[in-house]
Amino acid sequence: MANIRLNILPVSESRFSFNVFRRLKQENDDKEENIYQYHLPIQTDLKERSLYLVSFSPKDGFEKYLAYSNYAIGLTKRFLLKILFGSLTNNECSLSFEVKKRFSEEQIEFTLHEFQQGKQVISLSPFYLEEQKRFGFIVDFRFSKNKDLPFNKEVQVLSLSLDKQGRSNKNYYSDKFKLINIFLEKVYNEIQTLSENENNQIHIERNLIETPVFQLSKKEYIFSNKSTANSQFQGIRNYGPLQKIEKEVIFAFIFEDRFKSFANELYLSLTGKSNPGTFPGFEQMFGVTLNTSNVKQIKVEGLSNENLLKIVDTVKELQQSEPNKKVIGIYIEDYAIDIEDLPASNRYYFLKYNFIKNNLALQVVNYRKLSERNSLKWSTSNVALAMFAKLGGIPWVVKPSNNNCLILGVGSSHKRDEETGAITKYFAYTVCLDSSGLHKTLEVLADETSETNYLENLKNNLVKILSDGRMENYKTCVLHLPFKIKQKEITAISEAIQQINDIDFVAIKVNLNNKYFGYSFHNTLVPYESSFIKLSRNEYLVWFEGLLYGKEVVDKRLANPVHIQFLNLGNPKGFDERKYLQDVLNLSGANWRGFNAKSIPISIYYSQIIAKYSEAFEKIEGYEENSISNDKPWFL
Repeated sequence: MANIRLNILPVSESRFSFNVFRRLKQENDDKEENIYQYHLPIQTDLKERSLYLVSFSPKDGFEKYLAYSNYAIGLTKRFLLKILFGSLTNNECSLSFEVKKRFSEEQIEFTLHEFQQGKQVISLSPFYLEEQKRFGFIVDFRFSKNKDLPFNKEVQVLSLSLDKQGRSNKNYYSDKFKLINIFLEKVYNEIQTLSENENNQIHIERNLIETPVFQLSKKEYIFSNKSTANSQFQGIRNYGPLQKIEKEVIFAFIFEDRFKSFANELYLSLTGKSNPGTFPGFEQMFGVTLNTSNVKQIKVEGLSNENLLKIVDTVKELQQSEPNKKVIGIYIEDYAIDIEDLPASNRYYFLKYNFIKNNLALQVVNYRKLSERNSLKWSTSNVALAMFAKLGGIPWVVKPSNNNCLILGVGSSHKRDEETGAITKYFAYTVCLDSSGLHKTLEVLADETSETNYLENLKNNLVKILSDGRMENYKTCVLHLPFKIKQKEITAISEAIQQINDIDFVAIKVNLNNKYFGYSFHNTLVPYESSFIKLSRNEYLVWFEGLLYGKEVVDKRLANPVHIQFLNLGNPKGFDERKYLQDVLNLSGANWRGFNAKSIPISIYYSQIIAKYSEAFEKIEGYEENSISNDKPWFL
């Protein structure tokens, strides 16, 4: 079995001790700076513990105490950070550094290179790798952009997202590895030996820690007549979609007169006449007729909300006049996404919301983006795929690992006061899927101004959904929770689960933006797709993207690995964690936003998208939260 090098510089000593000062915690104790709380052994029996206040320096009423590294992992990590900072200060580190708090943990950040746009930063944060029972320091890279400068291509190059030519950085892994080695060449001698005193030294090793790597199965897609393939595009091209659209479709092109030429190009591309090599046509791929007989033009007379509502009414009337057909609006928008620091325009959200509210399908096409040379050629297949799914077609599903399994992607989007930062509105929803990636429905779980009412509604509505007759055939329910979900929300979900008796539950936290990274021993340094490693008894790191066996070539920037944690909210005894990891991986292939779209499980990815939509919809006058709840994937 091959190994992966985790981005952890291990400590050589497997067990060590250090001095602290402690006293028993009292009920009326106030919080004090540099005073911490940890459960520590009372005497020699490690199981008999009590809660202590702990200080690293002498303090009145505190007794000196010899703590061993295995007594309290959090305390040991704090000690390692303290002596690392001391060593850097005493040895006059060649790089500027500072202690920063990221999320709930402190780390030391070093400025490796400075630029006009910002600085390239290497961080060291103490860590305990439970699977190997070893302490060490996570070493990671990030680019810190200057706040007063815009996000642009130069920033993307310096953050390693793009290469120096401005293309997707296929050398992302090796470039990151090089920067970490440049950092170690500069500072390793200054951090190699850390000491509390002359008699108590701790040594940091120069090479990244190695850990065994395991493989999940490749994603397999199911198409028409249960035909299977490993490619989404070729699968549909060869076999057709899993479920076609039974009704005829009317395509309503919505655009200003100045976009008439581009609208014609878009039409020809969707029919397959412009670029048959990259997209053979809507009818050839999806079995849906698209020609001049079922295309309508709706002129945009102005961009005010009043004019946009007229467009909605026109499409609504078109649908009402043709009740046996399906209508989809194709709106051509002129909006500079790269210039404005926004994902889409206010017009886009206004039109989108009102189409959803009236149960109408809408596909927005950005003129600035797709009118660029070759952009339409390569994007048409993705535009057509999203349109097909919004119309109710099912392009494909993935072959599940767990059958009869319901997956709920729970997301939240809380509104904050811009001045105080206090939450003024709590909003949560769930994307309901099955383990094949088939979209069932989107339901609002809670929409409240009070946290107490929010948590109560979150719990009650989750119970209501799970008790619904549509869910009665499922034997297992898996909750996919985003990293940012709060403990109070997890508690409410746990209480809801305990009220349902006839279904097994598994709860998984999926963190896309995590501190972990890993390098293979392949010359690209990239691990194979579907690789995973075990970090602890309930934590894993999975590569949703990576090298393909037989095609060990990197042609784009590959994503970071995904951190997955099982929360054990009522997990059945003896359940196979590997099966659930496989389903999380599989769901990254169920993304109907595009062929080979972002390799993120749709339970989490769709929740992220819906959060952005709900934040934007909140600003629309008369917005009704429940109007976004339906069984159509309008967010594609």
